[in-house]
Order: sequence, then structure tokens, then C-alpha cells
Amino acid sequence: MPLSFARFVWFVLSLAGVAAWAVEPVDAEPRITLSSDASGGTPSVPLFAWIEPGRSASIERATSAATRYTAASAEQTHPTDSTNTLWLKLEFVRMPGAPDQWSVNLPLPYLDDVVLHQRDASGRWRSQHAGDQLARDLWSKRGLYPDFDLLPMPQSVPTTVYLQIRNYRQTMVPVRVIGQSEREQSRLGEMMMLGVLMGSLLSLSILSFIRFVEHRNKTDLLASGFGFCIAITLGQLNGVMNAFIWTDGSLWGDIAGSALPPLGMGMSLLFLRNLYALASRHRRYDRFLVMCGWFTMGTSLTLLVMDRAIATAIINVTVGLATMVGLSASVMSWRYGAPVGRWLVASYSLQFVTVLQMVLQWWGVSFPDFWQMRYVTTMAIACSVPLLSYALSRATHDKKELAFRADHLPQQDALTGLLTRDAFVNQMGEAYLRVIKHGEPVALVLVNVINHSHIRQAYGDTTAEQCLLRAVVKLHRVLRDVDPAGRLNTAQFGMVLEGVTDKETVNERMVRLIASGLIPLPGLEPEVTLQFQVACVLLHHNPLTPDSALLDLNGLLNDMSPRTRRPIRFLEAPHTHPATQSPPADETINAP
Repeated sequence: MPLSFARFVWFVLSLAGVAAWAVEPVDAEPRITLSSDASGGTPSVPLFAWIEPGRSASIERATSAATRYTAASAEQTHPTDSTNTLWLKLEFVRMPGAPDQWSVNLPLPYLDDVVLHQRDASGRWRSQHAGDQLARDLWSKRGLYPDFDLLPMPQSVPTTVYLQIRNYRQTMVPVRVIGQSEREQSRLGEMMMLGVLMGSLLSLSILSFIRFVEHRNKTDLLASGFGFCIAITLGQLNGVMNAFIWTDGSLWGDIAGSALPPLGMGMSLLFLRNLYALASRHRRYDRFLVMCGWFTMGTSLTLLVMDRAIATAIINVTVGLATMVGLSASVMSWRYGAPVGRWLVASYSLQFVTVLQMVLQWWGVSFPDFWQMRYVTTMAIACSVPLLSYALSRATHDKKELAFRADHLPQQDALTGLLTRDAFVNQMGEAYLRVIKHGEPVALVLVNVINHSHIRQAYGDTTAEQCLLRAVVKLHRVLRDVDPAGRLNTAQFGMVLEGVTDKETVNERMVRLIASGLIPLPGLEPEVTLQFQVACVLLHHNPLTPDSALLDLNGLLNDMSPRTRRPIRFLEAPHTHPATQSPPADETINAP
């Protein structure tokens, strides 16, 4: 009996629970909760989407087709094209204490047409417009991409908002809901970041153009064009160009996002070809690189003769292949030891990864998408400009250095690279004239490596030459760029120190030189040191002609003992006696 009663009670409770579940209303549609502690971002609840097969449905028809809406993830790619319309249904509920000013934005600058529909307090539908095919003056809120301020919503009452989206290709729509005050700060940060980025790229482009005007190097002109193309391409992809340059909603503003990337990539390949002489090793690949660059730029013309979706598909495939071609060429340059090879590889690796991600996403491959991803891609592409600019400056510097060495080869010592004796004497003559005419402070220094003969006899000619090269390295440590130096004899060097006014400065430098010579040469057993002896003269105190200065300084060096404790000597000016003053002829001197 107790068991039967227990079963009866369990049965009654079960029926009551079923009834309670049946009476309790079920939340048929997930709602986006707006609260005071909610941070802006993509809603975590599913959205409801409907693909209209045409482009003529009004908001009334869209609201009456409730059964056609299906749940869709925020990261889902919708099959939009030029013949249909995407409708998104968003259900909001504002919690007590939450701000009443909220905004909805879609951080995709390339959307053709976006309309937000929301009922006002009187129940009428209010529409806000944005999109590339609409002039910026007609946007409800002018910005880089569609951005809408929601009308104030009552607390704890569901509010339905519809987004009407039209685009020429399939689209993943990352809807962002954020408070208006927070949104204004976000807008300011985006504007500042893009302004600094585009300003830097344009500065590099102008710098390359100035270098072209000065040196008439075609590669500098290509670098300028490449930097300019990347700047306006990134500006277009981020909505800057449509917002501030071509704001009338014209055809160019609509298709520029597809037309500019192949121009930038083609210019990049031509720039690469001139930056690294690929034809010296791979002539056929060099020709293929040039053809690929011009063909990539030419694919922009397909937008004028083909359907935009088809033309964009061709452009994306071509840009992806062109990036692979550029990356292969940069790897070749690195493989054969080009000084700029690693910088080329770094630049094209960034371009390849970002372009591959964009192409795969265009073909419907899903990636973890968040609104900052566009800026990550932008920064990765932008980094290629300073990398290639540095590679160009490095290559230009190397070429100029080789040309400079070739021009100055008759004036340079073959072993040490210093000036020859005749060239150094000419520098001394110019310094002497500056001392006489303008009184400029100049010091002349002669340095002898007094143990060079001993090193040659003990270790051979090879070690002796290495010691001379080490001596030159130590000389450069006490020289400035404006101070000429030359090799006057087998183990004797001369230096002209510009702007030296006193002996203390010269003495300090020469002490450092002598001390560095006493550091043993690495790798030689037994240890080998360099012993310097120095003779100096301040030409502004003792203005000697070059020949006289060399003769007197050599005499001073010859008078030094190899074991002297004063390895630094100064040539003093000769002492003069004042002339006696004779009395006037008409003056009588009376003796006491």
C-alpha cells in the first residue's frame, strides 16, 4: 500500500511538471542583451537570416516572412550576389540600468548597400542608409564603413531591428553592437591608426620620388609608384578613400576595392625585378616575372568588360599567383647570397600569407573572423613597403660604394684602402691653405708601427700584412669621417685631424691608439701586439708646408728609441726673439 501511494504521488508530480513546462513560455528567438556591463562586440547568440531571391522586397514584406528566417552563426558566410538581398533579424532587449544609446556597425567597407530598419516610438519604420554605391553625403552616419545609431529602446521590452544587405559577392557579416560613447572612442582610434599608416607610406613614396629626381634611378621611381599604390590600396580596403577622396558613390568608388590590389601587386613584381638582377642567373624566369607583373596590372581592366563577380574571381586568382611568383623570386635572390635577399623574403612572405587568406576567404573558406583582422592584414601588407624600401637603399648603397671605390682606386692603397702618399699630400696641402687663409685648427699626425719588421721576420709576410690591416682598423677608431688618412710608407701612416685646437685632445686620441695596439691579435700564437710611435704638429700653431711638415715629423720619429717611454712627441714651433728698437736719428743720448 505505501509503495502504491508513492507511485501515485510520483505520477501526479510528473504530470504537474509537464503542465508547468507546457504553460511556461519558450523563448523562440535568442535576444541580444544590452546591459551596463556588456562590452561591445559581435553578439554571441545566433542571428536570423533570410536570402531574398530578388531585390524588391520592402520592410513590410521582410517582417511578414517570419517563417523564412533561419538561425545563422555570426561567422557564417552568406551566398549574396548581384541578384539577391540578405536580411538579418536582430532581437534586442535592454536591461534596467543599461545605457539607452547604442550603435550597430558592420566593419566591411566594401558592402554595396546596407539599410537598417527600426520602429520609432510611434510604431513607424525608420531607415538608415550606407554602402559603397551611395554617396557619402547620403549616409545616415558618415564613416569608413556602415555605422548606425539605434533609436532609444524601452527597458525589458524586446526590440526588433532588421538589416537589409546587398553585395556583389558572398559575404560574412560581422555585426558589432557597441555603446555609442565607446563607439566614438573606437572610431577615433581607427582614424588615428589609419592616418599614421597612410602618412608613413606616402612619406616613403615621396622620399623615393625625391631620390629619383636627384639620382635618375628608375628603381627609385618604381619604389615611389609601389609605395603610392600600396597606400591608396590599403586606404581603399579600409574605407578611407571612399570616405574622403571619391565620396560621390561613383562606379570607381564601388570597384576600386577590386581594381587597386592587382595594380599594387604588379608594381611590386616590377620593382622586385629592378631591385635584384634576376636575369643574371635566370633569364627565362626574369622574363616571366616581367610578363606576370604587367599581366597582373592588366587584370584590373576585366572589371570594365566582365561581370564584377567573375572579374573579381580572376583578379583574386591572378594576385595570388603573382604573390607566389614574387616569393619564389625573393627566395632565389636569398639562395644566391644577395645582400637584400632576406628582406625580400620577409616582405613577400607577409604579402603571400595575407593575400592567400583574402583569396581563400573570398572563395568561401571560413577563418576565425573578428573585426580587427582587417587591420592585422593591413599592417602585414604595409610592412612590405619599408622592407622593400630598405632593400632598395641597401642595394643603392652597395652600388654607390662599388662605384666610389672604382673612381678612387688610383688614389687608394691596394692593401689598406687608405689614401696613397700623393693623395694624402694633396689633402695636407688643402688643410695648410685653410690654416693660412682662415685660421682653422688642424693637427697633422704621423704613426709608425715600429715592430712591423720584427713581425715580418718572425711570422712571415702574411702575418705582417694582417697586422697592418689591424693597425688600420685601430686608426679608424680614433678618426672621424671628415679626417683623411693615408699610407705613407710600408708601416707608416698619416692623419689629418680637423677641428683639433689643443694638444690635450690629440694626446688623448693617440693614447687610446697606443693602448689598443697593445691588445694581442686574436688567433696568433705566441701573442702579437702592435707598437705605435706618434709624432704630431698643430698646424695652426706651427704652419708648416706639407713637405716641411713631413720632413720634420719623420726626423722626430727617427730620434725616438724603440723602447722610449714617450711614444708621443709634438713638433714645437721655433722660438723667436723680439726685435730691438733703435732710437730715432734726431734723439741725443747723453751719457751720465
